[in-house]
Amino acid sequence: MPTFSFNQGAQDYNGEVLDDILTYAIQENETYKEGLIHIKPGIQKRYALPLLQSGKIIQDHVATPVQSVGNFDWTQRTLEPNDFMVYIEFNPRDYEEYYKEFQPVNNLVFRELDPRVQAAMIHEVLAKKDAYIDHAIWCSAKAATKAKITANNPQETVLEIGGDDEAGAMKYFDGAIARLLANGAAAANTEDAKGGKFIAAGTGVLASGQAVRTEMYAMWRACPAKLRKRPGLCWLMDYNTWDMYDQYMSDQVQKYTDDRKENEHRFRGKRIIPLVALPENTILLGNFTTGKESNLWMGVDYASDENVLIVDKLQANSELYFMKMILKMDVNIVKPAEVVAHLPYTYTP
Repeated sequence: MPTFSFNQGAQDYNGEVLDDILTYAIQENETYKEGLIHIKPGIQKRYALPLLQSGKIIQDHVATPVQSVGNFDWTQRTLEPNDFMVYIEFNPRDYEEYYKEFQPVNNLVFRELDPRVQAAMIHEVLAKKDAYIDHAIWCSAKAATKAKITANNPQETVLEIGGDDEAGAMKYFDGAIARLLANGAAAANTEDAKGGKFIAAGTGVLASGQAVRTEMYAMWRACPAKLRKRPGLCWLMDYNTWDMYDQYMSDQVQKYTDDRKENEHRFRGKRIIPLVALPENTILLGNFTTGKESNLWMGVDYASDENVLIVDKLQANSELYFMKMILKMDVNIVKPAEVVAHLPYTYTP
């Protein structure tokens, strides 16, 4: 029976194939591609997101000042990545149609699969992982956090925050929405309260495009003037909310565009970015970029530098292989007070 050696008998990928896989592992999600999140790699335990604010610094001129009139206020929020694992078993022979054209070399029993095909096979295996990471950035919640959240939409019978993605449970860290909800209900002097409270807009169901437009105007008025000229300030919303808004704008007489074209993705000059990963009836206004100035950070690490991605035989007498990748990940909002949000959930501490 013909066989081949997968990855030439090595367990850990390296070189060109590994670079391809690792780039694919973290950056192949919508939130990153839209330029909305700063990724901090290599966090083995905890990483502080420092918040430094100064008090008053101006006072009357005197030859020798007695004391300052203000102080530095130094607080911090943290990223603490937690482990989760990608694992699947598969039979390489199921992929024969993909490697036949590459004409594997050597004797029949010792044929080796072309590295390009190995990468393609792993991409196929990891496809759902990419969507999972994107979804979890926004909707993940630990069990203790999820227990405090209820949906304000009666049609959301299964809570999406901390729920199940198609690839698995979103329970290993608190995502951006859970972080904001906890911040809004946090007691003073707790870590969740640091960075100031987020600016809460509505919390209900957005029933029409007109309701979306009205809510966005209210959120814009609530946005502090000092934030409005931030280069990364943008609107984020789920696709259902965007579709209602787009249709409403198209229906306006002698204004905007007709139904053959999509309306401009801007409101008050700021980008509107619909995201698949956001729950329905969600709108966010904040400074989201890939740089350090972003208000959304992700901390990631690999549990083992030597065995980032393991592909090997399940056991000696089996034709099955397994793929295993252990990741560490966490998400946090750096300055909640600089985020305006319509979140259709209630958080009860």
